[in-house]
Amino acid sequence: MARRSTPRLFCLVLLPLLLLAVGPAAAHAQDTTAALLEGRVVDAETGDPLPQANLRIADTYQGTITNVDGQYTLALDSLPATVVVRYVGYESARRRITADTPPRQTFRLAPSTVQMEEVRVTGSGNPGETIMRRVIENKQEWWPALKSYSVEAYNRFTLANDTAIAAVAESQTTAFWDAERGTREVVRSQRGTANLQGIAESALPAAATVLNLYKDNVGVFGNQMVGVTHPDALDYYDFTLDTTRAIDGRQAFRIEVEPANRLSSTFRGTVTVLDSTYALLEAQLRPTPSLSTPRVLKEVDITFEQQFSNFGGPYWLPVDFRARRDLNVQLSALISLSDIRIRQVSRLNEYQINEPLPDSLYDADGGGDEIAVRADSTVGIQSLSSAQPDSLGGGPFVPYSQDEQTAYEQIDSTDTVQDAFDPGGLYGWLQDLGLVEEGLSFGGDADETAASDTTDGAGDEATASFVDVEGGLPVLRFNRVEGGHFGLRLDLGVGPLAVTGRGGYNTGPSGSTQWSYGGEATLPLGDDTDLSAGYHYGIEPRYRARSRIAPLWARLSNSLWTLAGAPDYFDYFGNERLHVSVRHAFSSPNLGLALQLRNERHFSVAKSTDYDALGRSVTQPVNPSVGDGRLRSVALTATLGDGGLLGVLPINRLQVSVEHSDPGLAASDFDFTRLEAVADARIETFFQRRFRPNALDLRVDAGASFGALPLQRFGVIEASPQPYTPFGALRTLDDRPYQGEHHVALFWEHNFRTVPFELLGWQAPVEQDIELLLHGGHGRTWIDDGTEQRLLRTDGFHHEVGLSVNGLLEDTLRLDLTKRLDARGFSVGVSVLRFW
Repeated sequence: MARRSTPRLFCLVLLPLLLLAVGPAAAHAQDTTAALLEGRVVDAETGDPLPQANLRIADTYQGTITNVDGQYTLALDSLPATVVVRYVGYESARRRITADTPPRQTFRLAPSTVQMEEVRVTGSGNPGETIMRRVIENKQEWWPALKSYSVEAYNRFTLANDTAIAAVAESQTTAFWDAERGTREVVRSQRGTANLQGIAESALPAAATVLNLYKDNVGVFGNQMVGVTHPDALDYYDFTLDTTRAIDGRQAFRIEVEPANRLSSTFRGTVTVLDSTYALLEAQLRPTPSLSTPRVLKEVDITFEQQFSNFGGPYWLPVDFRARRDLNVQLSALISLSDIRIRQVSRLNEYQINEPLPDSLYDADGGGDEIAVRADSTVGIQSLSSAQPDSLGGGPFVPYSQDEQTAYEQIDSTDTVQDAFDPGGLYGWLQDLGLVEEGLSFGGDADETAASDTTDGAGDEATASFVDVEGGLPVLRFNRVEGGHFGLRLDLGVGPLAVTGRGGYNTGPSGSTQWSYGGEATLPLGDDTDLSAGYHYGIEPRYRARSRIAPLWARLSNSLWTLAGAPDYFDYFGNERLHVSVRHAFSSPNLGLALQLRNERHFSVAKSTDYDALGRSVTQPVNPSVGDGRLRSVALTATLGDGGLLGVLPINRLQVSVEHSDPGLAASDFDFTRLEAVADARIETFFQRRFRPNALDLRVDAGASFGALPLQRFGVIEASPQPYTPFGALRTLDDRPYQGEHHVALFWEHNFRTVPFELLGWQAPVEQDIELLLHGGHGRTWIDDGTEQRLLRTDGFHHEVGLSVNGLLEDTLRLDLTKRLDARGFSVGVSVLRFW
């Protein structure tokens, strides 16, 4: 199929959040089990279950943990074997297992009866701090010698809403960690509840989700949290000795962990340290409120638990990982999701320390981290299925809780994950009424959307038909030249071709411009190259809204405000155009090249309506005429760097374009060369460990021309049509942009995020994710005197500085106070609420 169907809400919002929340650990290789033990670990006096008790096969790196009910399953590769069961506060149990031992074994641990001596810690000051200093010093002795390891792991993720489990997914993987090259993972087997069939084709990521709380830096939601054993941990944490416990006749110190600074990326909770060896036995930690998360996450409650063992050797490594993640997702005031609850349990065993790792895993993609791949088919990967939930690759696994077992038995393929998290708010209400469909398009434009709509379609092959119709999508807009525009867009795939067709009717003009029509077809020439050709006839804006997050929103907001009687932001001209483009993307460096041949016929169009829905008899400005004629040109665009998404992902990009039209080469009616360059950069300033650190965004937009540049190719410095004010527009310049044969502009914006409120101790705006931003814009255009009068714009310098408060209404409203300084003096430009 040339095109993929429109992703639903789960794919667009929920799945990326879950991957960010839990990230891509690891599995059981071919089954060589000699015996399979199962049973419980309980308190010898009360019979109460001991959850997360640690079972280990003596003199090996093999073991498992119990579930919340004290149940376990443990595979023994050979017999006889000695099983050691450890639980802090209890005497460890050792049991010899032979071929005659019954497969069901209950371990009853007796609480420690060792008389605890007075805590004696060499050094002065806070004993908790002294103990942790010894832990850090001890770690520095053995950690540098830990160069690499592989580990087998079982992982289970339980996804639930606020009422019930929505899905269970499990995997057994082999994870590979290299101190220099990062983490890789091979999935040996995976399975889940019946409603997860849709993700069975790919590897279930797990390695990145199993955090190592012993590390210097611990990644959580993209934040680099300072680990409790970081070399500088004593500068970030207050450690307080709480109690002492016993394990096998030795003292274990329970230490309270609190951040020394409420703004630092740190944890709070407890750690348990074994006396004399000064190593972590277990950690129970949760990120502090300073945790930075994506804006759509309005509430985040996370807890991590982990145990460690040296398995009789010098290195202290995780034996398990348990996580609870409760997320409240609020896309805006209009769209919300049910609470998302993710539970994770991972069991790690069979470490192979400092042995050579497969180079092929690291060479396959040229670098990166946390890559999950499926094992070779000879290993026998098990697709996700509801059958035999206790036979994942032959085991062993951590036993299910009763709720998880019930989920496996009752969830079927019709109980989709998306249904468990249907959107609420106004959007959800409209969807329930059948008034909202995903993919609905308003105010779109063929020229502005063609590239983004067709470049990704070539790689899709999962189709059973040669022709696939995406559907008819309405296109609605209003302006002073077209009047009301009622159009239809049709997307379809014809073999490898991605085809888009559009047509529409305009209520304002008469004659041939009452109609618009066109289309584009894209053919892949390779993995990174495509060829496209398109035709369009109709009325279109003379300049694009390049600074806006998406052109669609610029046209939509302009339609609404023009209907309300505000001046139309755009100027328009008639265009019949044919273009042929070749695009190629390079992976290293991240460079994209696009060569386009254009054949266009331009003609002037007049204003056709002053209609406004409020009946105030507003007079719209006259639409300026353009130079009529045939424009034939060649254009080359080079884009270097990452596109990102302003405010969410960093933008570091340089885009340079050149267009040349010459009557001597292509019989064009126009003779000019136009150069444009746009550079975007993000510089992280303060609190760089956070997922969203304080950052300075910069944009330089410049253009120059040679020859007789027609009006329809003028450069533009964006204005600020209410109420839409994106970065890259002059916020004090209302209604119309600056235009000219040459232009240059600098925009900057420093986002302090919630830090000012955190420093003041004002928690309410922090919880609402209210941000403070300082920003400015500076620029000018150069334009000849005759054209200047026609456009009713001067070409002087423009300078402005402003302060904004963002997120006043669930990410939607932004209070923008901007002042302008120019040759006419200092004046208040705007003080209004603006959509962001």
